[in-house]
Amino acid sequence: MRELIARSEIPQLREACPRYSVHVVPGLAVTGRPYAIMLFHPTLMELADEVIAAEGRGVRIIASVEPYRRLLFEALYPDVLIIDDSEMALLPDLIDGFRGRKRIRFTDLEKRTLDELPYGLCSKELSNRLGISERSVRRTKQKLMMKTGLLSSEQLLIYALVQGEISTRSSSRSADMG
Repeated sequence: MRELIARSEIPQLREACPRYSVHVVPGLAVTGRPYAIMLFHPTLMELADEVIAAEGRGVRIIASVEPYRRLLFEALYPDVLIIDDSEMALLPDLIDGFRGRKRIRFTDLEKRTLDELPYGLCSKELSNRLGISERSVRRTKQKLMMKTGLLSSEQLLIYALVQGEISTRSSSRSADMG
């Protein structure tokens, strides 16, 4: 029987996963070779810590999050199975079928646009900085949101920072300062 580690006691988990041996192990401790680790309503940092701890161990990570946080978590952690409470009954099939998604690839213009997001520039300022039209800026942001499944520039910024897609200092800002 496959082992499923839960980070907190959730009664419906044992009922939903009868073909798994469910153990509650708080913190980042992992014993043996569990098939999956289940987190309930984790923060971004808790999930990041869990992903780092499980790296290279062949352990699937599952996170049950609130529906309004789901898109952001899915975009930030493509190798984590993100579900909401309504999918708990389907969990065994979801775990077995989950393979993760491919990393999103950005064009140079999309990367440059993401690189400028931390500075809070409006579309006109961003268009001047990138040397493109305001319409191109808006279109590029829309493409970024479609690729990532995110809904706002703020979510794009968080995505870019967590994924390491942007540097801490924009190259165009550095050029202005020198």
